[in-house]
Amino acid sequence: TLRALTAALETRDAETHGHSERVVNFSLRLGHEMGLDKEQLRSLEFGSLLHDIGKIGVPDAILRKPAALDEAEWMKMREHPMHGQKILRGIEFLEGAARVVAQHHEKWDGSGYPLGLRAEQIDLNARIFAVADAFDAITSDRVYRRGKSYTQAAQEVERCAGTHFPPAVV
Repeated sequence: TLRALTAALETRDAETHGHSERVVNFSLRLGHEMGLDKEQLRSLEFGSLLHDIGKIGVPDAILRKPAALDEAEWMKMREHPMHGQKILRGIEFLEGAARVVAQHHEKWDGSGYPLGLRAEQIDLNARIFAVADAFDAITSDRVYRRGKSYTQAAQEVERCAGTHFPPAVV
């Protein structure tokens, strides 16, 4: 059912086709390396899979816009983590996943969104996911650029350790 929800979202946002599955794999590999227990890994998996479910609440004109978004459009796009949290609210087995969904754009230095959380205020799984998500974004082809190599992506993630990403996860 969760994979079906993700597939439904990916039909609206073709640029991210396969993204959810890749970030689940990257996230779980990081989670294993960091010694997460079975319950934490399950929350990480489900949160990674559903991280962009809130984009269901973003208008198609913004989600599918073939050009750069203006500031008003970015403000609407930045609401998707909270839309996602609302969608998952009250589903007990997705409680940990909902934190990943709500916090996946927070940054280690507090400059992220939607709440401007920083460092340890950010859920551990959301911190792990943020690194996996960025790595996939950097290595994936987009309509406006070719994806970079794994080596280049690793260098970029390392460069952002301590600002965007937690050093321990990097």
